[in-house]
Amino acid sequence: MTMLKRFVSSLCALALVFSSLTCPGFSQDRGRGIVIPEGTEIQLSLGEPLSSKLSEPGDQVIATVRRDVVVDGRTVLKQGTEVIGRVTLAQAAKRPFKGGRLHLTFERIRLEGSEEKLSATIRSASDFARDEKIKSDSEGTLKGGTSGGDVLKNVGTAAGLGGIGVTIAVLSSVGDRDQFGGGGIGRGGALTGVGILGGSVIVGVLMTKGKEVRLEQNAIVRLKLERPLTIE
Repeated sequence: MTMLKRFVSSLCALALVFSSLTCPGFSQDRGRGIVIPEGTEIQLSLGEPLSSKLSEPGDQVIATVRRDVVVDGRTVLKQGTEVIGRVTLAQAAKRPFKGGRLHLTFERIRLEGSEEKLSATIRSASDFARDEKIKSDSEGTLKGGTSGGDVLKNVGTAAGLGGIGVTIAVLSSVGDRDQFGGGGIGRGGALTGVGILGGSVIVGVLMTKGKEVRLEQNAIVRLKLERPLTIE
């Protein structure tokens, strides 16, 4: 009788093991207590476009994990897992050379049936639609740079406007020299022309505004964990 009880107990134990292996929630149970180390990089794909000019603090940001996160050979965060955050800073670009600023704070990860708190900093963002990579500062704020093409364009525009003043100054100088029987361009007219051209360069520089931070839908955001993330 004792042998029969042991045999039945063994069958029950095997049945329990088999049921756990075939249960759809087994992968979640097996992942309880797994820790993703501090410093781990998580790549996200943005669900909606963002801009330092158009976005506002408090706007919700939803992204998805772009690549599986693997720890010790085990996938702990699957591609497509939702990560929720918000815009905490949005400053439009200004003149001169002041680029826009955009800060995103990702706070939660949605798992099957639960959410886990997240502490992470943005390292950079890549927008393949615009062929642009935006780096962040030490606090994780994305900053817009300055377009060299815009600087040259604005300098050229200012120089073109200044050229009108140069022409007037030169003609005035020529008229003065002719009035007194001289020829050519007077020293005063030349200096005036140089001053106007130099001023046009300064004006062109002052006209140049920094670039906005713009991220289209599906842009890649790279996070670095500031604290270990425990998957319960």
